[in-house]
Amino acid sequence: MSSYDSSKVGRYGNLAERWAAERYPVTLDYPVVDGLKFDATARDGSPFDIKASMTNGVRPTFKFWDDQHRTLAERDGGYIFVWYEARETEISVKDSRSLSASSISIDNWTYPGDSHYRSHAREAQIPADRLRK
Repeated sequence: MSSYDSSKVGRYGNLAERWAAERYPVTLDYPVVDGLKFDATARDGSPFDIKASMTNGVRPTFKFWDDQHRTLAERDGGYIFVWYEARETEISVKDSRSLSASSISIDNWTYPGDSHYRSHAREAQIPADRLRK
């Protein structure tokens, strides 16, 4: 995929979420915790966010939001990371792993700008390979 197409990227993200929910002990139920929306709930009730990174993209990264990251850490939640290759309308998953939010140290927070719908929260991007096994 040479250019960014938000409809395709959204579809790929949805496919990655469904893939992860079939393979990890979480339910894809989009819970709201402390006013923030997450992707899934673990069997013990802790929230999880599923992050997907296209390995055949320009710059494979995972994006984080500080308010979500803080809430996940406080609630013993975590992330499921999915590395995939885009294949027109499908994805081919290359790797995945689950990590607790508290085990991920993020020190490159920035503000996305006033025009972003989440301008109230800081964001960070981490190169996808940094979180790989």
